[in-house]
Amino acid sequence: MSFRYFKHWLKFSSVRSIIVLALISIPNLCGAFAQTTPKGGIDWILVVDTSASMRGVGGTKNIFEPVKNSITEFVNTARLGDTVTIYTFDKDVTLNADDIKITSNPDRGKLKQIIRSLQAEGVRTHTGKAVQKALQHSALLNKRADALGRTVSIVFLTDGLEDVRGIPNPVLIPSNTQFLREQQCKPYIFFVSLGLKEHEKQLNDFASNPALCGKGQVLRDPGGVQLNKLAENIRPVLITPKLDVNFPTTNLQPVLPGTTTEPLNINGISNVNAKVSLQLEDPQQSGIRLIPPDRTIELVANQATVIPVRLQIPAEAKGGASNLRLVLAIADQAITPITIDLPITIKSKLQIQPTKIDFGSTEVGKTTEIQNLVVRTNISGTASLQLQGNSKGVLIAEPSAGISLQPGETKIPVQLQVADSNFAGDVYDGLRQRTFTLVLTPDNSIASPVSAEVHLHILMPLGRKILIWLLLGLLVLLITLIVVCLIQRKTPLELAEDFRTRKRLEGALVVLEPLPQSSQDEEISLTHLQKGRVCLSDLIPIIAATNSDAELVTVWRAGKKNIDLRCLKGVIFVNTKKINTDELYDEDIIEIDNVKLQFNWIEHQRPSESSSGQTNF
Repeated sequence: MSFRYFKHWLKFSSVRSIIVLALISIPNLCGAFAQTTPKGGIDWILVVDTSASMRGVGGTKNIFEPVKNSITEFVNTARLGDTVTIYTFDKDVTLNADDIKITSNPDRGKLKQIIRSLQAEGVRTHTGKAVQKALQHSALLNKRADALGRTVSIVFLTDGLEDVRGIPNPVLIPSNTQFLREQQCKPYIFFVSLGLKEHEKQLNDFASNPALCGKGQVLRDPGGVQLNKLAENIRPVLITPKLDVNFPTTNLQPVLPGTTTEPLNINGISNVNAKVSLQLEDPQQSGIRLIPPDRTIELVANQATVIPVRLQIPAEAKGGASNLRLVLAIADQAITPITIDLPITIKSKLQIQPTKIDFGSTEVGKTTEIQNLVVRTNISGTASLQLQGNSKGVLIAEPSAGISLQPGETKIPVQLQVADSNFAGDVYDGLRQRTFTLVLTPDNSIASPVSAEVHLHILMPLGRKILIWLLLGLLVLLITLIVVCLIQRKTPLELAEDFRTRKRLEGALVVLEPLPQSSQDEEISLTHLQKGRVCLSDLIPIIAATNSDAELVTVWRAGKKNIDLRCLKGVIFVNTKKINTDELYDEDIIEIDNVKLQFNWIEHQRPSESSSGQTNF
């Protein structure tokens, strides 16, 4: 229908007809629009510098109106289903529009009204805090149920260096790196630099951070000359065919050689339909093999897909970290392959044989026989041997240095040295069995120490054994001497004198009848004789002329020294009583024929008659 005929038709048609025609046309229009709108959408986070320099204060160019016009253009070109969030910042950060979803033109109008109201009156440029707020908002968006089907794009518009003078506890741009790592390559970040002087270094450093996965850019536009084309420059970057993956490497657990890992789930999403092929790169040639899924991996546009990957670990795999790389390539799309680092840690195997070692018998000061310790492991490096437990005085003679470990089997000759001072201060029966532990400790932290039980008989040399027993006997004698001294209340010299005179006679004999011609012969000292036995006829010649004789003898009874008189022949009287053997006391009278003697021994008085203890044999 030509425009001329349309005017006539409109003129003569009723209002009801026009409404019916509009209702009929709406489904067709919506269908056509849906065909040009991709599944999912873009979440725009626009962050605008509102410091006074943006409107020319301080001699700079007034670029604030062009900035607002460029934001308006973002709103005009935003598609249905997109959301727009607007932050402004100077010394602080203000949220002006919060996730306003564009579903109709009134939504655009609401956003344009907010944009028109923006003013650049602030002081300072707290860019770091603005980055923090934008990333925090991005994190919230990525937690939504439909997050994997959407794209977050953060656009910063600023004209100057970060300026936080006078701001307490400022947030600097580099301090937001942790927020980037937590985002896991999700948002795109565009820094639009509008200043006439170059100030991009701090922005470039942040935009090129590896945690952004290449999704950060700095667009330089001094004075805002190209602001009217800003939306045209950014949107193609977001709608170019791309593949995003998320693989939580923190969940990778150490694996044993000869096993297959549990499925390693990779979360993938593409903004186009694509078929993904997997390839494992193994720079260290560890022999680890990729077990891909049984079917072709097909990604539906903007739909999250889990790609399960398993790894086959060879039985002879070397222990430690293996830095693998998994390459995801899309064959029928111009999408750059994505490389995922797979830092797999293979558990160590460290075993020793035998687990019990008997080194036999070894004398003090000598070395044992050599015993071979076999180590089987899948790690390389060095290790050391130590003795633990009851190993005092026992040293490792061989190996004298560190042990070199290689994957496979290693034979280690082990020899022990028994120190010469091993028995010092101890008492043994001549043979001592020791049981302790031999520990092999690798320097590789992924391997735990292993141990073997050690048995060793330590022999004492005969000469040293005799010496020890002699010393022990002397010690016992010394203790006995001390005890006796304490009991007897005598010094060792006094005890020695008592022992020396133990068998000697004591006291004296006094001749009463007949009286000797010389007074010197009247008393005979038995003590001075230094004898333990003596005949009376040897002391007193007159007795030898008789037919009787007796002897004096030292006798110990019940720990007490006594002197007995024993009749040898004839008849002997003690205190007028005939005796064969009698115990003598002080002032006892001895009669032999016509000879009368008195025995004197001070402090050895005869007991009363009832308990005299006199004995005749």
